[in-house]
Amino acid sequence: FLLVAHLAEAVMRIALLPLAACADVCTLPDEARVDCQIGDQGGCEAAGCCWSPTNTDGLPWCFYSGQQCSLKYTSSGAPFRSSEMEKIRGYFRANIDINGTGAIIASPDASWNEGAYLFHWERDGSLTMQAMGRTDPDKAYVKTTFQNYVKWVTKVQNQKDPNGIDILAEPKYTIPSGVPFTGGWCRPQKDGPALRSLAVARYALGLFDENDLEGLDWVKTEVFGGPETLVQKDLAWLMQHWQDNTCDLWEDHQATDFFWGRFASRAALTVGATLAEKLGESSLAAQYKQVADQVTATLSGHWTGQYVMETADRPLDSAVIDGFNVGYLEDGVFGPLTKEVLGTVKVLSAFFCGQYPINRADTAANIPGIMYGRYKGDVYVGGNPWILLTASLAQLVYRTAAEVAQQSSVDAEIYGLLVDAYQVDENLSTAKLAEQLMGTGDGILMRIRHHIEGVDFHMWEQLYKGNGTHASAGDLTWSYANVLSAMQFREKAQQAMTREVVV
Repeated sequence: FLLVAHLAEAVMRIALLPLAACADVCTLPDEARVDCQIGDQGGCEAAGCCWSPTNTDGLPWCFYSGQQCSLKYTSSGAPFRSSEMEKIRGYFRANIDINGTGAIIASPDASWNEGAYLFHWERDGSLTMQAMGRTDPDKAYVKTTFQNYVKWVTKVQNQKDPNGIDILAEPKYTIPSGVPFTGGWCRPQKDGPALRSLAVARYALGLFDENDLEGLDWVKTEVFGGPETLVQKDLAWLMQHWQDNTCDLWEDHQATDFFWGRFASRAALTVGATLAEKLGESSLAAQYKQVADQVTATLSGHWTGQYVMETADRPLDSAVIDGFNVGYLEDGVFGPLTKEVLGTVKVLSAFFCGQYPINRADTAANIPGIMYGRYKGDVYVGGNPWILLTASLAQLVYRTAAEVAQQSSVDAEIYGLLVDAYQVDENLSTAKLAEQLMGTGDGILMRIRHHIEGVDFHMWEQLYKGNGTHASAGDLTWSYANVLSAMQFREKAQQAMTREVVV
């Protein structure tokens, strides 16, 4: 039966947690320990750090738990006003469909590193298109931009590759010529075909939902009209090469087992299969599904028992956080209320809280939230928090709030993990729990706001770990994309909090 229950009126209670299920914030993997620089147990624990003696050389006995970066925040409204969101969207749009070419510039900042970001990256471009298609209210603009993007991709993929690899795995292209960059770079990058096809296939499925006949004619001719059209071409390549060696999300490491690439490939093949079915291509759909199942079978190997690792030789990496968002299929696999995702947030929050002095300084100054960076051992521009990854965490929290809001109760083990990951109070109704999680998401975006408000909401790639000033390339398209996406998922969470709950 249906229990009509707006969350503010919800009376459903979650059973008291047993003592063993209470938050154990000091149970962290060795690789997540960041030294608190205190040599005695009493002083360590008095400072809120964890004390755990070990015989492992180089491993600190006193280390940060993540509690030094409080995620509790009582929100008083949206982190960004409507006028500020429109300003952010304007900066975002300025980097898209450059002069009608369909190209997307990673950053227009010519002053940073001799204009090193003045290119169209396949990864950044695909993620930008997903965010734009999801968040921009102007449907006519979205349609034109997607059509120009498909023209651009079709153009750049139909040329001889100058770097001795398959053109589909090239990382970036010059604008406006579309010629692949020929300087030294990490190649090949097999997440490009997955992310491109995922972005375009998701948009195409939306045209079915809207019964856009003109748009669907475009899909049948330019997107999925034969083996040389974008989605079919990318997915055919992906089915053959998803297990190959590739560069990672950050373009500085190579392996065959990146979680990011696998989870994106699974999503692309699955969404592609849905599109193929709708277009009457049942044979192709079956092929896509078969390979998607093969990819899915590899994912459990990324769970260490405490967190989801990106790859065996670089396990602690927040690429997985963005992956949880980009590749999620609403099927529960690495969903926001799973032990795998919650355990990962707990571990990464503890690590980045200890790793970045600005996180602890902001908390001491009553600035809510936390900021995430890339991975343990990052040295690029000194290794700093990234706006896009911090916004991705906020999006994940809002998704968690939305799922909680639509449940009558939460399993005791999962509730304990929510306490560990997000520092929520125990024994809350699902209504109050969702409300606290919304506050957590808002607090994370408020921390970003604190560092960009003074520059009229322009967003750089990074913020210096020591003082929070801007670092690396300015007006980074991916930063805007993830903030816009996070705010849209905030709206979805608010809607979920006012819907009827099925019991």
